[in-house]
Amino acid sequence: MNRKILDELKKELLSRGFSAEGGSPHDTVVLPFAHMDDVEIGDLLETMVARREKIFQSQTVVGVDAARKSYEDVVKIIDAIKTVIRRLSISSGDGQSPAE
Repeated sequence: MNRKILDELKKELLSRGFSAEGGSPHDTVVLPFAHMDDVEIGDLLETMVARREKIFQSQTVVGVDAARKSYEDVVKIIDAIKTVIRRLSISSGDGQSPAE
């Protein structure tokens, strides 16, 4: 992930309650910002969507409260990624509106 994308993602996550070190609000996820240079934002989105689905299905194993906290944290990451992608797409002048 290039520096601009990573900086935008950090900014979005901070605004959603993540710590400067990448810890989620419910402490269920830590994104190691210092080690994310080799991670593509699309791959991170794909991983988080898969994780969201696994969490949804694991309520009976981990408990409803733990699953809810994990789910909320992962959804915040997904929303932050989508916001960054939308913002960068608009700023690159691709000619498409966010809804397209």
